[in-house]
Amino acid sequence: MSMDMSQYLSLFIEESKEHLQNLNTHILELEKNPDDMPVLNEIFRVAHTLKGMAGTMGFVKMSTLTHSMENVLQEIRNERIQCNSQIVDILFQCLDVLESYINSIAETGSEGGRENDELIRLLDNIANGQTGIVPQSSETAFSSGSHSEEKEDDFIIDEYSQGIINNAAKMGFNAYKIRVVLNQGCVLKSARAFIVFRTLEKNADIIKSQPSVEDIEDEKFDFEFTVLVVSKASQELLFRELTSISEIDEVNITIVQSDASAEEQSGMSQFDKKEIQQHIEKGSKEISALKAGKKSDHSVIPKAGKTVRVDIERLDHLMNLVSELIIIKTQLENVGGKDQSKHFNESIEYLERVSTSIHDAVMKVRMVPVEMVFNRFPRMIRDLARELGKQIELNMMGEETEVDRTVIDELTDPLIHLLRNSADHGIEKPEERRQKNKPETGTINLAAYHDGNNVVIEVEDDGAGINIEKVKAKAIEKGLVDASIVDSISENDIIRFLFEPSFSTAEQVTDVS
Repeated sequence: MSMDMSQYLSLFIEESKEHLQNLNTHILELEKNPDDMPVLNEIFRVAHTLKGMAGTMGFVKMSTLTHSMENVLQEIRNERIQCNSQIVDILFQCLDVLESYINSIAETGSEGGRENDELIRLLDNIANGQTGIVPQSSETAFSSGSHSEEKEDDFIIDEYSQGIINNAAKMGFNAYKIRVVLNQGCVLKSARAFIVFRTLEKNADIIKSQPSVEDIEDEKFDFEFTVLVVSKASQELLFRELTSISEIDEVNITIVQSDASAEEQSGMSQFDKKEIQQHIEKGSKEISALKAGKKSDHSVIPKAGKTVRVDIERLDHLMNLVSELIIIKTQLENVGGKDQSKHFNESIEYLERVSTSIHDAVMKVRMVPVEMVFNRFPRMIRDLARELGKQIELNMMGEETEVDRTVIDELTDPLIHLLRNSADHGIEKPEERRQKNKPETGTINLAAYHDGNNVVIEVEDDGAGINIEKVKAKAIEKGLVDASIVDSISENDIIRFLFEPSFSTAEQVTDVS
């Protein structure tokens, strides 16, 4: 690869971690609701994005694994196979492997580790296990490629498009409906679609695209799309041009008949040449927007919150400059004494407002929601519950509470420790909970909230609580307190022994403890 990818490596690692976290969250949701199609679509989209990123950066192992994941997800989406706990477990295994690849890339610049052939074989077996062949369309068409997965046609030609086709026919144009199926291994679908549009534009005018141009640009489509065009070129010429493009599995061209008589019966207004041209130009503008990487004006896709990653050292530098600005402002206030002009005073006041605003803005830039830490815990608790043979539900509150970026980095380890303690020591086994007339599923609450100038983070569970007698016995055993005075110590002071290094009431040391 001639292009130097090292400059993009840190961005790739950051974005991959975000995508993996997104996958973790959504696969947890899928486990609870296996038929939730929007969640499944989001998992597929993120897996596809990861595959594209890894492929672009030349990380073959990541790209191969995500491709196999994508195949399984595609089969679930097409309802050829049913999502179950075995598939969810395997998907989680994939995420763990992907995470190890990312960590290895961050440390060494390469994926390292083994190929994970067994995992890929499992995925491929699932994807090929129950292949339901959809009957192919009876529509006569000039086509190439396999029809085994051809879906029932849902492309609708509206009255306006039909009106253009009718009038184009009078001017000697043919109308074609062209279905293009991209290769499943295609890394950049939108780029490939753009090449198809550009190739078509040489000999045809595009009237309509399904999905819309904006969705194609955002890769919000599987591996196929359909366009409606008018052209003086033959089917054979368009077919030959399109099939010469790489990464295209199937091209299906159907002639769309004009409907002049029906149009006259319905009293539909005639479209003149100017109107046809206007409609075609509108379509061309959308395609141009795709070429330029911009959305067309009428896009109604909700925008995701835009963020920019900034090195913390740059923010610190900016903070120092703001501090310098405030010092200069203070010095200027003392210049000139009683002889200060009105203009000078106004400038000082303006400088004060600006420097205060910049200071506040920089402080806000450093603040990030605790959600950045919290969102990794649902998966951790799910795995812990299975390992410990317990049923645990994690409730999170106040994820939007913001703290300084430097604090976020320090929060993860203590919270992991507290949550693991809740799961291991606090929450009882289902049979114990039944005996105590508690619900079999234990609850852990993780909450963050503001208290004055402080941010409070609490971990609370409805488990057995702290066994004070056990803590006393352990404290005496470790020589932290004399047995003769232990009963006179307050409960709070007894609990404080838990914070002593290597203090544990666990009777046997497990992987969790």
